[in-house]
Amino acid sequence: MQDLSYLIIKASRHLKNKLEKALKEFDITAAQFSVIIQIYSSDHPITAAEIAQKLGSDRPTISGVINRLEKKGIVLKIDNPEDKRSSYLEIYKESNKLVEKIKAISDELTINIFSIYSKEETKQFTEMIFKLIEGMQE
Repeated sequence: MQDLSYLIIKASRHLKNKLEKALKEFDITAAQFSVIIQIYSSDHPITAAEIAQKLGSDRPTISGVINRLEKKGIVLKIDNPEDKRSSYLEIYKESNKLVEKIKAISDELTINIFSIYSKEETKQFTEMIFKLIEGMQE
């Protein structure tokens, strides 16, 4: 079982590296992509603390990523009227096309990588990964 953890970490690193390479032309890192997707996909105003929790990361790391995305003109901070210590995050409307492009690249990369599995294997693998993540969060 020791090897299983190592293999998951190794696969994760390879996936991250492939994503980094695919997004390089847009000057977007895998970490920035993860934050962008959390903001873009949220159905409600989202804060840095929520993103950190969803990504299993610490707040200072996520704040640094958000600050870099803000400097690039991709993310907009909006004052949170209920808590002056936090801000809501949005994607600038002008960046929506960029976000759609990088999301499509990520989706295509995922399809290509997981094409070695059948649809049923992919479904089972996805369910196992969700179960693993849930089990570690308890």
